[in-house]
Amino acid sequence: MKNKDISIILLLYKTPKKLLKNLEKYRNFKILILNQSNDEELKNWVKNKFKKVQFFGSLEKNVGFAKGINFLVKKVKTKFFLCTQPDVLISDNSIKLLKKTLINNKNCIISVPYINPSKRKKGKKIVDNFYGGIFMADKSKFSKMKMFDENFFFYWEDMDLSNRIKKTRYKIITNFDASAKHFYGSSSSFSVSSLFIRSSNFKFGEYLFQNKNNKLRLIKIFRQIILLLPISTFYLLTFRPVKSLENFFYFIGILKFLLFKIRN
Repeated sequence: MKNKDISIILLLYKTPKKLLKNLEKYRNFKILILNQSNDEELKNWVKNKFKKVQFFGSLEKNVGFAKGINFLVKKVKTKFFLCTQPDVLISDNSIKLLKKTLINNKNCIISVPYINPSKRKKGKKIVDNFYGGIFMADKSKFSKMKMFDENFFFYWEDMDLSNRIKKTRYKIITNFDASAKHFYGSSSSFSVSSLFIRSSNFKFGEYLFQNKNNKLRLIKIFRQIILLLPISTFYLLTFRPVKSLENFFYFIGILKFLLFKIRN
């Protein structure tokens, strides 16, 4: 097998099978998958279709991005790993360029590609943060940073880790010669439950991140609690049910954060 020092890790949650054909792009790498929708049919389909998947775990429930990725990283046996998603496309050459960035820059902990490039850029740049949808990391350094904070469920865990990295000698580097395309939001099928997971945990993560960095103000909490329910009602009355639910789920995310604060 080529690229013996790189593992591909990704999470599945109610993932449409049409996206799983993208796994063929990683046929020269070790692949580790965690399925969080407990779909035995999907598990069997993937294992039969893609023989080079070395690990396929299933969970009874969705434990979130941070905890799921940390789980897979602990199982990685290679020096480097590429964290990606089923709706992300990246070439072998771009993966190799990301690895080269890590090797050639001693303090680089994470290298990221140029996502959805609209214009041609070249070279490398040290950046303040990275997008968790696709990145390559040195496993040893990533583990020393204690990986993602598992209090985050979905969204903001990459911003939190970026913030912690900035306080160390480690660097995050974008390699503009490595590109990737992300079809946002298509890695799981749409449903009210998926909208709830995304919206409520986005708001929860936002508040948790700001609280960790002493940027959360009580006035913001009160203002949004007061406004979100009327806004949700307005969208419902104007026949925009998805926007209505989204804002209501934001409200739920704030309540979730307040309960988290009380318990901790």
